[in-house]
Amino acid sequence: MFFLRSMKQWWFAGTVPLAKPVEAEIGSDVPIRTASQDLLRRVPFAERVSEILCELNLDEGRVFALRGPWGAGKSSLKNLVIEQLNVRPNGANWLEFNPWQWGEGDAISKALFKQIADKLGGPLSSAAGKRASIFRRYGTVLTGSGASLKKAGGNTQLIATLLTNASVLALVTSIGLELPTVATIAAVLAGASMVVPVVGQVMLYFGQDRWSEPLDRIRAALEKSLRELEKPLVVFVDDIDRLEPDQIRLLFRQIKVNANLPNIVFVLLFQSSIVEAALDPIADNQGREFLKKIVQANFDLPAVSKSMVHEVMTGELNRVAGAYATPENGFEGVRWGNALNGAIQPFISNLRDARRYLSSVSIHMPLHIGKNVMEVNVIDFLCLEVLRVFESSLHTTLFAERDLLLQAGRFNGDRENESHRARMVRLIEGALEDNRPAVEAAIRLLFPRTEWAFGGSHFGDDWNSSWNSAKRVCSPRFFPTYFELQTPSGEISENEFNDLIAVSGDTAKLQIALQSIEQRDLLASLAGRMDDSVDRLPIGSASILLPAMFTIAQKLVGHHSEQFSSAWVSAWRAVSWYIDRLPQGDRGQLTLAALNETGALSVGAIIIHLNDPASQEEGSRIDPKLDEVTVSALKVEWLRQINEMATNSSKLLDESDLGSWLYRWRDYSGSLDAPRSWVQSVIQTDKGFADLMTQLMTIGTSHTVGDLVSSRVDRIDEKTIEDFVGIRDALQRLSYFTLTELSPKQERAINALRKTLQEQDSGGTPWSS
Repeated sequence: MFFLRSMKQWWFAGTVPLAKPVEAEIGSDVPIRTASQDLLRRVPFAERVSEILCELNLDEGRVFALRGPWGAGKSSLKNLVIEQLNVRPNGANWLEFNPWQWGEGDAISKALFKQIADKLGGPLSSAAGKRASIFRRYGTVLTGSGASLKKAGGNTQLIATLLTNASVLALVTSIGLELPTVATIAAVLAGASMVVPVVGQVMLYFGQDRWSEPLDRIRAALEKSLRELEKPLVVFVDDIDRLEPDQIRLLFRQIKVNANLPNIVFVLLFQSSIVEAALDPIADNQGREFLKKIVQANFDLPAVSKSMVHEVMTGELNRVAGAYATPENGFEGVRWGNALNGAIQPFISNLRDARRYLSSVSIHMPLHIGKNVMEVNVIDFLCLEVLRVFESSLHTTLFAERDLLLQAGRFNGDRENESHRARMVRLIEGALEDNRPAVEAAIRLLFPRTEWAFGGSHFGDDWNSSWNSAKRVCSPRFFPTYFELQTPSGEISENEFNDLIAVSGDTAKLQIALQSIEQRDLLASLAGRMDDSVDRLPIGSASILLPAMFTIAQKLVGHHSEQFSSAWVSAWRAVSWYIDRLPQGDRGQLTLAALNETGALSVGAIIIHLNDPASQEEGSRIDPKLDEVTVSALKVEWLRQINEMATNSSKLLDESDLGSWLYRWRDYSGSLDAPRSWVQSVIQTDKGFADLMTQLMTIGTSHTVGDLVSSRVDRIDEKTIEDFVGIRDALQRLSYFTLTELSPKQERAINALRKTLQEQDSGGTPWSS
């Protein structure tokens, strides 16, 4: 019932407008102090404890224990008891004694006695001690002044000199007085030398330091004051279980010695197992029995069900993070239920655990919040935070084990299953034994590709799109954000991508947004985001957005990383998938218009290839998105544009995809004549020849066994030279190539051509013209 209620709370929280996150009390592990803060319904128990303490009237003291495990709320219950003592009409006096700052046994006793004396008042109190200190200070001064006064009274010459001083005479005359004689002053000083020390001795007597007396005399004086009390004095001693074992033993010895003081009740707060273990060495391993001889009664902390703790935790979590539990942030009711029950609540045993978790959420959530949405999936974030708090070493390891968790680079038949399964087992075993089931549940929830290692399902690449859309940590794109706590360098943020989508129907605003993205060198990231989230791109904006996508892809033609995961591939694939989403009756016209508007011939060639029946091999599974009429129209438009560009050789020579274009030119025109004729006109000059070779050159890498880095390899395809220049013509052109001022890239291209032609020559293959 509770789970359903908390789920409902979270779901409705999703309708709250996005606002600044509400922070929990970060790092707060402060015990509650008033009944109004009591979430665990312990006030009735506190009332009963305070009632017992107030009813006692003791000839000898008592020692009670308030027992409970760490983090269960002992200090909070103590504060509730103190609150009840304060409001009761005849409530007992109380004080809190902190043993941490005192070392030796007598020091602990003396510190305790001083606090008791301060509470009772009287001659041993701190206020009385301050008065005594003043008496001692002035008594010392007066006692030591007798000899000086006596010496001054015997020096008649000094007294006479003072009396005849011009300033003294002027002062006395001005006020109408007569100066005393030297003999009179001497007599007065002689008398003072005897009286003042006596006064000083009296002040020293009344200013005696009572705390310098033997401890038993101090104890006797306090005992007398305690017997006069109508209600007992309650001494709370907290955090005993945080002391070192030898300190615990020392403290209990002193409590045992002083437990028979009248009208005093010690209330000791501790976790039994820790104190008993500390007392074992002095009790023949019978620490529990030893403790029974000291403590007369126990107040055991009322049990709190985990469901109550979890309810408190989820209520506060809803307050802190509920506004972000929206579909836009990847929130799903069922998945959240699985995460909460299987991966989060098992770590939360008490309110201290809950506070630690909520503090971490409050610290890190704002780092993932943008203008409109979170940069990450809210459920994944909350799951990872629980691992950060309770299994911090494992959380750190997750980042280092990226390839394992995402199963990156795996392929059917790679024979790595057993190795990966063993690594997953070691990863889980790195957690505390009691936490391992919850850790496994969290990893399976966060990283579905690891499911197979635990006997679950296999997830293929077709899941990537949905994981990217939901900003899941199992997405290679979003994985670093969860651990780096910011959008990775070179990546466009989720909020900026959303802003781009929002203005995709406005030409001017879209152009401004794209210019900003290009200036920051983020076009490659944008292409990847469009590829991942093509289903989010609005169809209604196609007349503006599709040409923009053509332009983006064309600018990324030379942007290759890996053969099947380059920005260029992502860009044209996003274009193709977006076209597929457009209405059947509109997509052809919109595609043709985009090519016409942008002149993005590389993109146009890819779209033609993907939809041209003539380009598909037998048995191809590619389903054309455009009809044959549209494909023919695209070819006509493509040829029109390249023929127009061919009239300006320098413009066409600037295109990095020129080699591919030459073949498309051949295919769409039906012969080599037009592209070859253009090439022949270009290579008439040394510069034209060098520029052409530069654009035909491809750059690869070579790696030799034992090398730590790859070397660059420049290459020009021999078949391309044969088709568009002719091998003999290329050799002849090189023989009278005289251009000496070459750019580094031109020089590399000419050298690559020479190497290609040399390899052809050594192979003995006949040259064609």
